[in-house]
Amino acid sequence: MSDRGIYQGYALQLVDDKGRVAIPASLRATLIASNPPGLDPKDAANVVIGFHESDRCLVGYDLGYGKRLHERLEQRAIDNAGQEGAPNDKIVRAGIGGETVPFDASGRFILSGFARSRCNIGKYAFFYGVGDKFEIWDPAAVIASETTSELMKDAVRYFLAERGEVI
Repeated sequence: MSDRGIYQGYALQLVDDKGRVAIPASLRATLIASNPPGLDPKDAANVVIGFHESDRCLVGYDLGYGKRLHERLEQRAIDNAGQEGAPNDKIVRAGIGGETVPFDASGRFILSGFARSRCNIGKYAFFYGVGDKFEIWDPAAVIASETTSELMKDAVRYFLAERGEVI
């Protein structure tokens, strides 16, 4: 059993011209609390940012989850070795590869230009907690997606309306 937190919550965050964006406080608290025991303090303020395996969004998670994810994939590869029709984990591996980026005391980190470009993240990034990780979306992509819930779409519309913007 793990003492990891659950990523819950959502927020619309401003992305500046340099790609700096802040992890919402509720998600940041879980990120920090989910660090594995004995983690070097210099690594405590890091987040792994990867690509979602099927949706055009990013995923963020703590270093401990990333390690467990890699271990599970390695075990699955061993278990499925030589089996015809075994699942292909290349897509999942590409997403979890991601990059480890530091964040400051207010949760600000830099989204790489490639990540922003691939997921069409412009002026705003919509963060959404989904249990073991959180997702980072372009607001217009949330609205256009067939896989996002009506709750996510309503949240994006609400937060944009608060800022006097609509999609």
